[in-house]
Amino acid sequence: MNRIREKKYESTALVKRFDRSEGDAMSEEPDILRSRLSRELTGRAKRFTSSMKEDMRIAEEDIYCTLAHDKMLFKKGLISKEQLEKIADGLLEALAKLREGTIHSIGKYEDIHPLIEAYVISKYGKEIGGRIHTGRSRNDQVMCDVRMRLRREILAIRRALHHLISSMIIRAQDELETVMPAYTHTQHAQITTLAHWLLAYVDAFMRDEERLAQSYARINANPLGACAVAGTSIPIDRAETTRLLGFRSLIENSMDAVSSRDFALELAGNLAIVANNISRIAE
Repeated sequence: MNRIREKKYESTALVKRFDRSEGDAMSEEPDILRSRLSRELTGRAKRFTSSMKEDMRIAEEDIYCTLAHDKMLFKKGLISKEQLEKIADGLLEALAKLREGTIHSIGKYEDIHPLIEAYVISKYGKEIGGRIHTGRSRNDQVMCDVRMRLRREILAIRRALHHLISSMIIRAQDELETVMPAYTHTQHAQITTLAHWLLAYVDAFMRDEERLAQSYARINANPLGACAVAGTSIPIDRAETTRLLGFRSLIENSMDAVSSRDFALELAGNLAIVANNISRIAE
């Protein structure tokens, strides 16, 4: 298996295909188990407690994250080459079926992680599929998925900002002598040029791009290996998954890795500023 690489896909379309799907490749699997309850959850309750629809936004990241984790397990001698090859085949087949919308299990599984695991188990049994999460928890796994997804989203937004900035600079060069009124307090204030007006937004968008780059740097850190909250006694290699998934660094404190959400709040704030700067043009 080569170094894991992120691939582009339209998550919204993937979610829509997931919604339209009527087949259920996992129909033979047991329902969500709730040992504390005296009776089975209703279908409505299962749908309410499941995040499957939302998790489709990180479905590909979840599979690539799992591929990297299992390649690391093989390198550490925790699974065999044959087991890794079967796991990889099952994961990539699951990815293809998710894209096609032929796996449909809203309500049957709490989230994307047990769905993918169950698919591999359905193909190769528990002896193979039951190993894919060795030395890992859903807690560090979902944090890895989210960070990978946000990296891709940030890069897409930065590319769009670069295009917008370039277009505005080119237009400003053609409008150096185009006179227009500048406004303060919604009234004519001074005479300026359209180039001056355009370049004011260029400066604002360049600051936006700088903030997104800083957010990217903080998001681009690997949480895998933190497990549920306090790490694992299994001899995993966090540096290897960091390398395979293209993270710049790893998050050293396991509790911080799975419980902190400041990176998401920071990004949301930066995106709000981008939206505000864009809205100013429409005033």
